[in-house]
Amino acid sequence: MLHHPIDSPQWIKSNKDYPEFGEEARNLKIALSTNRMNPHGIQSNSHNTWPLILVIYNLPPWLCMKHKYMMWSMLISRPKQPANDIDEYLAPLIKDLKQMWDTSVEVYDG
Repeated sequence: MLHHPIDSPQWIKSNKDYPEFGEEARNLKIALSTNRMNPHGIQSNSHNTWPLILVIYNLPPWLCMKHKYMMWSMLISRPKQPANDIDEYLAPLIKDLKQMWDTSVEVYDG
């Protein structure tokens, strides 16, 4: 039974593949979560809203799913679901995460 992402096979695999990353407690393991919502409550409305939320998984189980530790990174609002076009929306987020990673590596190495 999975109680926390740390119990998952993927977490164990990532620690094996990148041991130096897993050993550093300051490194964040995050998940990106999304799901369609209808902010207006009208079921016949063809409008879709997709919040993209980053969740920090390094936190203890009683904290990682609390609202104050989730980051609402983006809100996609369009007539249809983003499907494969979601990459266009994720590009700026991925760019920012890579920039944060590069900056942290420079600080850590320097």
